[in-house]
Amino acid sequence: MSRWHLGTTGFSHGDWQRSFYPSRIRAAGRLGWYATQFNAVELESTARALPTADQVRYWLNAVPAGFRFSAVAPQSITRSPGRLDSAPRLRQLERLAESLAPLGGKLGAILIRLGPDIRHQRFGELQGLLATAAATGRRFALEIAHPSWWQAETAELLAEHNVAWAYVDAADHSIAGLPGDRLPQGAYRPRLPPRTADFLYVRWLGQPRQFGDLGREHLNPDPRLTWWLQLLHRELESRPAPAGVFGFFSNDYAGHAPATCRRFRQLLRGEPVREVPLAQGSLFQDTP
Repeated sequence: MSRWHLGTTGFSHGDWQRSFYPSRIRAAGRLGWYATQFNAVELESTARALPTADQVRYWLNAVPAGFRFSAVAPQSITRSPGRLDSAPRLRQLERLAESLAPLGGKLGAILIRLGPDIRHQRFGELQGLLATAAATGRRFALEIAHPSWWQAETAELLAEHNVAWAYVDAADHSIAGLPGDRLPQGAYRPRLPPRTADFLYVRWLGQPRQFGDLGREHLNPDPRLTWWLQLLHRELESRPAPAGVFGFFSNDYAGHAPATCRRFRQLLRGEPVREVPLAQGSLFQDTP
């Protein structure tokens, strides 16, 4: 059976101090307490700057042995002008892998995000980037935004380097509570890429800034989470993931990532989902 590593994107959100972290927990103790609730986290800070040795040491010592970190690669590698395989960018990717090396087995994967302006015409550059990634000996996932990449050679390249093509759900507020097979005509639907690695990487992101208060859920995502769980179970039944499943929830998905992650975990375990009072109830219970 594939091991599930579930958590949130980031662990130090201001709105969580009153809704997730006990009042006695101060900033320095957040990660340790977070690790009592979830067994993985996606580090967002690494997208902005390489971590210091002190930061990595803190992460390593704050969590138990079974905990897993994923790290977002610096935005400067893929979100700024210039070739993806330029020497400075390749060196930055290598430096990130080197800085995270002390995490040892607690390092789950490093996520590279290709922005919507990066198209398939830059396939050769991606080849160079992923070759360097593979040479670090770390596990990598790739998030792809532009549809031009949906070609067989993209999947073949990722599979060559055991890079997971990330599953992403970027539902907006109007459809975030609907399962993927019951969406209105023309609505956004998660596009499920082919399997390219010995692990799965899933991101439940929603749309940025669609909720003001990030201390509570604003809608009931159970139908959509159930759809995702069924889909992932089918995937794993057809082809196991020896290195596990990594899944991360953003506040922008339903309003409060910890609560949504707990919901999904309960569904995964077959447990009744604890009802969370919602200010407006489910928006979608009567949608055909």
